[in-house]
Amino acid sequence: MQSLEQFTFAAIYVFLPSVPVTHSLGLVAHCPSSARARHIILYPLKGGRHHFIFQVIAWVVWATSILIAAPIALHKQWLNIPTAHVEVLAGAAAIGSVFAELFMIKSLLVFDPKVPVEDSSEPTSPRYRSSRLPKPLASTAVVAMGLLWATMGGGLLLATEFLASSTTKHLYFVVSAVCILIGATTTHGLGGQLRYASAKDVGTEISQRWRFFQPFQGGVVFAATQALGWALFSSSLISIIYLIFSLARGMAYCIRCWIFATGSAMLISQLFLGVSIWMFKNDIRSGIKAVQQPKATAAAAAKRTSIWIPILMMYLPVHIFFTALFATFAVVPAAYASAIWIGGCLIYYLSTIFGEPEHTGKREWPAFKDWFARNLQPALNAWMGSVEVVYDGIVPLDPCKKYVFGYAPHGLFPIGGPYLPLLPGFRKLFPGIHPTPLVASVLFFTPIIRDFVSWCGVRQVSKRTFIRALRETNSVILVPGGQAELIHTGRLFSNKEFVIYPKHKGFVRLAAQQGASLVPVLAFGELDTLRNFVDLPTVQAWTYKKLGFPVPYLVVGRWGVTPFPSKTPLKFVVGTPIDPPEVALDGEERQEQVALMHKQFYDSIERLYHKYQPSFPSYKDVRLVMMYS
Repeated sequence: MQSLEQFTFAAIYVFLPSVPVTHSLGLVAHCPSSARARHIILYPLKGGRHHFIFQVIAWVVWATSILIAAPIALHKQWLNIPTAHVEVLAGAAAIGSVFAELFMIKSLLVFDPKVPVEDSSEPTSPRYRSSRLPKPLASTAVVAMGLLWATMGGGLLLATEFLASSTTKHLYFVVSAVCILIGATTTHGLGGQLRYASAKDVGTEISQRWRFFQPFQGGVVFAATQALGWALFSSSLISIIYLIFSLARGMAYCIRCWIFATGSAMLISQLFLGVSIWMFKNDIRSGIKAVQQPKATAAAAAKRTSIWIPILMMYLPVHIFFTALFATFAVVPAAYASAIWIGGCLIYYLSTIFGEPEHTGKREWPAFKDWFARNLQPALNAWMGSVEVVYDGIVPLDPCKKYVFGYAPHGLFPIGGPYLPLLPGFRKLFPGIHPTPLVASVLFFTPIIRDFVSWCGVRQVSKRTFIRALRETNSVILVPGGQAELIHTGRLFSNKEFVIYPKHKGFVRLAAQQGASLVPVLAFGELDTLRNFVDLPTVQAWTYKKLGFPVPYLVVGRWGVTPFPSKTPLKFVVGTPIDPPEVALDGEERQEQVALMHKQFYDSIERLYHKYQPSFPSYKDVRLVMMYS
């Protein structure tokens, strides 16, 4: 305890006097000698909004630290302060003095007068702009400040081992969390702004190149280092919360291990965030070039976004969910993790289930759907190589008629099922036709992906949803082979077999009852995009029958280990509609007519495969298998 007390007093004696000294240095650097007397009081008002805010914070924290430090210096002589209180006051004064100094330094870095020097006719105006600082030096100073904040937070965690009071330990944990929060936001926000904004950028689009929130921008390396930095930052905060709750319940174990791991995560997160600033790909190499070509730069950034975001939305939601789930249980004790997930999921589902959106489409978001439709084609072109939609018929589809699009085969992730109607090629071939996608109910149980498909207007496949959607939009699209067909996708790789499962007849019966034409849709290339890492058809068939979903189900694609699709061209062939019976369906006549429509549908699928197989070179040696048994 004695060494800790000496350390805190040393921090107080060093940093409290340094705040006025730093302020004076800034005054000397920013103001002419002839006008310094005038600017002593007005100086905090001369450097812009951010300078003023940091100056106020620095002086308020500094004054508070003075008020806290005074009783500590006097308690032995005149005051009788309990030892536990001395611990709290000494720590608060030391931390406050460091905070005040760091905020004062930040105020100097962001000093930016409203009147530029080169345009000012007043000789006594502030003469220095933060934007004239060497950018690498300024951003490096900010990164160093962030590391200092993280180090201070880690030091506070280590200091709790020497504290006797439980209340004091809680306070130190909270202040440690504040340290990492301020450090991370400083490194990311201020560091990037100082590095990528310059004097001549003010008032132009260049000053907006760096934003605090800029997802999927700045290059792959930048995004990756940012993701690691913020993930470690989040982990450290969760660890601190765990320490607080464990200490409150008196059930803390291996505290040293947790403190060491948390402190390490805090420091490493700052390192990743600091490194990410140098990894940011700023397309604007100079202010002049950016002013001349702002539209081209914006278009390039939009193109990068259109390539990445739709793919991430389609292929990563499930992985993000399970990663978050496992990470929570790995970091937080099972009891707390269970409470967090149960409580969070309860609120999440209760807020999104009203109105049965999976059946009614109530959560469809037209603006999001239009944005996704515009960006889906560029994304698939970039990732797959090419995407083509072909109509095999002669007579155009009539928007006033009803259609049931039957899509085959059911891949591990059937892109065409829910998203084919959004492709420009489909919309161009079939104007006025907007099929409602019907998908497996499992998609509406998994967080994140359920929101995504709901916003796109996708609904759950069921009899009542089928009828309702057909009446509302005149057309639906579904994958009749279902998961029974999904199980056999691996045979394309092992046996060169293109498997179709034609035993389901329910969709044909409902189409006939509603007077809708059946439209066969055959997908070439989709089975190649992903494969099941563990291909056990027998086990997966059994689990499908017992659980309603095939297990194991671990899809991999590009590079053999990632969930992103492999690069392969896609071709969607839409066949000629099969008209429904003209007479009422009942009794034996109904069964015969349904069977006839069913046969016509799969005969058409088989015909389309053999007709278009030669135009798809990768399927030259692939044999079509109609699995009736």
